[in-house]
Amino acid sequence: MSYRGLQLGCATAAVLTAAALGFGTETLAQIERESPPPAAQIPPTTDVPGTPPLGGAAQTEAERQRAVAEPRTPATDQLVAERQRWEREYERRHRGEVYIGGFGGGTLWSTTTNMESRGSAFGQGVPSPDLEDSIVYGVKVGYFHPGRLNWLGLEIEGYNTTPHLQQSNGFPGSHLRLTVLGLNAIARTKMACRDRRDRGPGDRRVGDDYESPLQENARCPLQLYAGVGLGVFFAETSNQWGRSTDNARAGLNALAGAKYFLNEHLAIFAEYKFNYVDLKFDQNQYPNGSTAGMSGTYLISHVVGGLSIHF
Repeated sequence: MSYRGLQLGCATAAVLTAAALGFGTETLAQIERESPPPAAQIPPTTDVPGTPPLGGAAQTEAERQRAVAEPRTPATDQLVAERQRWEREYERRHRGEVYIGGFGGGTLWSTTTNMESRGSAFGQGVPSPDLEDSIVYGVKVGYFHPGRLNWLGLEIEGYNTTPHLQQSNGFPGSHLRLTVLGLNAIARTKMACRDRRDRGPGDRRVGDDYESPLQENARCPLQLYAGVGLGVFFAETSNQWGRSTDNARAGLNALAGAKYFLNEHLAIFAEYKFNYVDLKFDQNQYPNGSTAGMSGTYLISHVVGGLSIHF
């Protein structure tokens, strides 16, 4: 028997008993006052079978429903906007900019200096020949830091060229193949910036006070940059007497250029590169024997153009 059925049964028995014994109206009213309240007035507990338990889960769900039903206030909207602004600022401070690019161009206006003979050719006068113009091509990968250091980056690049040594003053000349691996520190400045309210049709806007690095590139499409770092040079010469190599020679790799962003992700650039390195070839440079070599300083210039993708 349920609890409500038990209550009704007790009340009915009391009324019948009172009628049988001749109790007055006042006595019946007193019995009703002393009877337990209806089940609807008793808060359900876990002790009453069939009633749902009260607890954290039920209360949390009820509170959630009330929160959804409550109208939003200006104070609530301000808190939500503040949190969103904080999340965007956090992303801006912790998200860097990565790019990859390819380029091609020419090796121009290059020469040598301080040339000396080596090995069996030691003591023989050696001119400092110029280097022939050549095609150069390569690739690069870079990263710009997030936040306030977004002007500073690191770049790795590799490129090939063949600036042959020209025949000069008795020097027979020689083919030269040069591969350069560069590790550069890059600094840039952004120019031609549009006002944040003056955006192109393809520009996205996220908040009034926030731009991702890529969105800022689209708003400031012109960038000037310069870099300097370590160059690792792999060189090979060859002529009618044979070939000689000088690998993993450290030198200077420097560059300067301009980049223009077509949109947030795609940019074109023009760049000047400069190499300074001492190379030593210990054999097969003269007809004096297989150990006739030479050494000297190479000053090499490149002018290139290319395309880069930023993400």
